[in-house]
Amino acid sequence: MQHVIEVDDGDAQVLTESGSARLIGRGLLADRPLATYVEPAETPAYVVRNKKRGVTIERTDDARTADEGTEVGTETALTPDSDHSAAVLVTDVRVLFAIGRADGDRTRSVSLSEVIDARTEDGLLGGALILDTVDGRRVRFPSRGDLSEVREYVDTAAGVWARAGRHLDTAEEALETARTAFEADDGNAALSAVDDSRAALERAREAAASLSGASAAVSERAEAFRSQLAEWERRAHVKLAEQAYERGHGRHEDGEYEAAFDCFDRADERYAAALVVDAERPSDDLVKGRRKALAAERDDLSRAPLKRAEHAVEMASDADDLETEVEWWERALERYETMRSLDWGRDEQRFAGDRDAVHTQLATVAERLVETQCDRARRTLDATADAPQAATAAAVDRAASALDEAREVARERVPSALETVDELQARLADCRSAQPEDTEATSARETVFVASDAEANDATATGSATDVTSDEPTTGDISPDGTETATSESRSPPDGSDGAATDAESGSMEADDQGDWVFVDDGTDGDWLSAARLAETQADTGGAEWTVDDLSAVESGQFRELVADLFEATGWETETNDDGVSEFDVRATAPGPVPFVAGIVTVPANQTEAVDTTTVERLPAVERRTGLDAVVIAVGAHLRDPVRDRLDGGGFHVLDPATLVDKLDRNEVSNPRSDSAES
Repeated sequence: MQHVIEVDDGDAQVLTESGSARLIGRGLLADRPLATYVEPAETPAYVVRNKKRGVTIERTDDARTADEGTEVGTETALTPDSDHSAAVLVTDVRVLFAIGRADGDRTRSVSLSEVIDARTEDGLLGGALILDTVDGRRVRFPSRGDLSEVREYVDTAAGVWARAGRHLDTAEEALETARTAFEADDGNAALSAVDDSRAALERAREAAASLSGASAAVSERAEAFRSQLAEWERRAHVKLAEQAYERGHGRHEDGEYEAAFDCFDRADERYAAALVVDAERPSDDLVKGRRKALAAERDDLSRAPLKRAEHAVEMASDADDLETEVEWWERALERYETMRSLDWGRDEQRFAGDRDAVHTQLATVAERLVETQCDRARRTLDATADAPQAATAAAVDRAASALDEAREVARERVPSALETVDELQARLADCRSAQPEDTEATSARETVFVASDAEANDATATGSATDVTSDEPTTGDISPDGTETATSESRSPPDGSDGAATDAESGSMEADDQGDWVFVDDGTDGDWLSAARLAETQADTGGAEWTVDDLSAVESGQFRELVADLFEATGWETETNDDGVSEFDVRATAPGPVPFVAGIVTVPANQTEAVDTTTVERLPAVERRTGLDAVVIAVGAHLRDPVRDRLDGGGFHVLDPATLVDKLDRNEVSNPRSDSAES
């Protein structure tokens, strides 16, 4: 009997023989030959035989198996009957122990991945192959043959399986890390873990490459990981794309156009990477839809700087007063400067607008800004003719400020306009030299208020002019388009005289020696108003009860009610939204043959930062859906410039803090804080 047989192929006789004992000797197995036990994914290497001693299995620790309930140290012996033998089939996947018996062959199998030690043992009756397993078994198979090659093969193969198994375990741990990182919104960590898992799988394949059975087993397990890894990879790419999109959206709103474009580019790259991954979740349609929406916003971003610059030019051209015009020309200049710097040094242009055209428009805007500043200075100096001494000093200072700003822009952008600036500067110097040397003493007893262009229609505690130029107190009203109308019976001299002191050509007026002077520069008159008339008018109107600080302190619920009270005070009928169903906080109706209905959004001071351009963009659709005639936004604090620009460009009616304070005073709407303080 040959005890150790090296199997070169699956047709070796020892693999195919079976049956009972012959005339001399024993058969191998009773039921079926060893070859039938070989799985398609494993390759036989050795067969080891013994006649009578079979195999013994000993428990070396407290572990238990399903088919053996033995105690520690107890041996279980499986021996063949008198007509059959015992055999060990060593493959590249396992070690199979087969014991031939007429009443049914007995088999036990030990996977090479479970073997922690393989050794041989010599004895008087021959040696033995001994295997120790991870579950606490010691399997002993006696044989008189030379077992050294078998032991070496099993030991080497077990090492291959162990190394491949460790790499597979690492891959599984990395897969779990990817899942955890994704749930923590860390897409980069998820992608890194996916890469780690794939790298571990590759190392497992390399470790198992020398054994076809181990290689097949690793490939099968790696395939089970493949779909999971692909899903987490795609989901991580989409998450990173969405995060980049959100950052880009925020940069867009803040006017950081290049940073926004960079974010959108990264988001698009992530969406493209997600589509390359072969995974079912998220679906291709979902990813493509989001990428399409991103492309639309990126296209909008590419045109945004030019649109904002053109919008500023339009607002400046349509301005009704010089101060507003200057403000918008300054914005236009800044925005065209921004456009000129965009994509600087890039081969590919991302933002709309021809560079030559932008350069030309920048020069035009700068020229218009200088012209407007000079016009402001010129009008101010014109109004000083025959003006009171202290008022002239204030007007000169105001003209000087306008000329300083004009010179700064002209020096850099419009050198040809410096001649005009110099001429006005000389005129300004003449006005200054004509002032008496005791200006400081005069200023000590006369306070001069110089109202800005934008304040020309405001009645404030420091004195603005439109309200104080009539004999009767004016009454403010809110028209259906959200603007104010004012009534005035007549215009009388501010000091209460019959008008004999009025100089129609110069637009100036004398005041009492102790009077305070208010300069009005609204483009329609040049009246100098005395403190006596100012105090009289303020007494008629009850004085200023509201300030912007008061408005900013009004809480959310009170702010909504306050706006409703203001509209009711001017003749509107209002209905507040208390259940949160409507998109508008107040619905206001102006009675008449054809009622005019406005939806009012109220934004208290502590919520203005939360208003973004997306909120504004939804309003037109809401207006159309609800059949409103107008949308009004009342705010308790200043909105961010991008949001305000979008509101201005969308045709909405904005009641900003200064306007609200003025209208609340004019219509004598009580301050809830004052009411609570009095109670």
